[in-house]
Amino acid sequence: MTLTHSPDSLDIVSGALSHLSHRARALDTGPLEEPALHIFSHLAVPPDAVISHRRSLPTYQAATLVLTVQAYADRHSDPPEAAAAQRWSSLRGREVPHEDLVTLLRSCHRGGRVRGGPVEYRSVDTGPESTMSVPAFGLLDTYSPGGIPVAVAVHIPDPAHQAPLQIEVICGERDAGASTLDSIVSLMDEHDVMRGQVLTLGSSGGRGNGLVGFMTRPTVAAEDLILPDGTLEAMTRHLVTVGSSAARLREAGQHVGRGILLYGPPGTGKTHTVRHLLGLVPDSTVIVLTGSAMRHIAEATTLARRLSPSVVVVEDVDLIAREREETGVNSLLFALLDAMDGMDGDADVTFVLTTNRPDSIERAVRDRPGRIDLAVEIPLPDARGRARLAERYLSAVDMTADLTPLVDATEGGTASYVRELVRRIVVAAIERDDHDVDGRRTMITDSDVAAVLTACVDERQRLTRSLLGGSSVTPGG
Repeated sequence: MTLTHSPDSLDIVSGALSHLSHRARALDTGPLEEPALHIFSHLAVPPDAVISHRRSLPTYQAATLVLTVQAYADRHSDPPEAAAAQRWSSLRGREVPHEDLVTLLRSCHRGGRVRGGPVEYRSVDTGPESTMSVPAFGLLDTYSPGGIPVAVAVHIPDPAHQAPLQIEVICGERDAGASTLDSIVSLMDEHDVMRGQVLTLGSSGGRGNGLVGFMTRPTVAAEDLILPDGTLEAMTRHLVTVGSSAARLREAGQHVGRGILLYGPPGTGKTHTVRHLLGLVPDSTVIVLTGSAMRHIAEATTLARRLSPSVVVVEDVDLIAREREETGVNSLLFALLDAMDGMDGDADVTFVLTTNRPDSIERAVRDRPGRIDLAVEIPLPDARGRARLAERYLSAVDMTADLTPLVDATEGGTASYVRELVRRIVVAAIERDDHDVDGRRTMITDSDVAAVLTACVDERQRLTRSLLGGSSVTPGG
């Protein structure tokens, strides 16, 4: 059978196909251009009349920036719309990381290389065990504090690129855009996810936060510290009591910044003591610097000032002295002291420094008095302290042993040395009685203590003793 078609029927089919083709293209490109159409419609001004205001922010403020923009948009929606967190839109294209928002929207509006697309999210840390999804590039429409339509864009680059965050506000009136940007930035303190957290600074940082990482706040009980009488009380009064009276001190015209220096041989418990102190100020922001992170002291003090009440911990500050010995200069120490000097007198910021060699920083601190107003020695434990340490470390086992030989043998040793000998005594007891009878606890006997002490004070164990903090222990003593 031969099929024939009239010219009229072919025209009808051709017209239908053409209509479907145009309709398909419209369905395909409409959503791609939608962000630009929506934003320009919201602003109610021609694209060429749009004014942009832009600001860069540190990478570690990604979560705070997004939370703040969402909170601002929720406050300034009229009439109320869906929650801002559900209204993000986005743009796609190679130009997005490099061009301003107005240029990107014009390209999208004119069917250029920039297109609308699904929002791409990145995960950033907001605490030691919490994360948040933030838009890599997000757009929100809202209003200025005066009710003028504006649009806000946030650009959160990949942290590997080490580029700053960008926030941009566009609208048809210059003052409205500027006031919106200022309001958002001012509101960031209220929504800062770092406030009250324990932070570390370093090249690795936390996920998505560049320089800043989060730590769990330590909890060390007072009874776990073996310190000379009155030592802990003095530090607590200096850190906690002064902080709780900050407002009254300011009214009396007194500064509230404090500096505490903990010094003593390695292994005596300086870090352990600092951990206890941090547990006493659960609402304070803590910034910990150690090792190579000391080069970030300027960033640390900026954060401390903004997130006060705060504590800046600089561990092993004597490592700075090594720089002077190797290069003849003390730039890191002077940077630290400059940062402490530059802190406002009414800023509730405490610096806590630890050192194994107080002599290495004494002169610099003495030449610039007032930076450290409490120096506390964390000495080697005395006989009473060593006995308390041994009892503490053996609290999870049963014991018939006399600990006097252990206390005597560790004279001149650090708390770390006592702890290690106790661990070896427990190991010896387990090896002696390696079967668990009815779930009973390990029993420590005099023979376990004697065996470990005999082995550890042997002259051949001199290096081991030194590494464990027992370098001052006399063999056979």
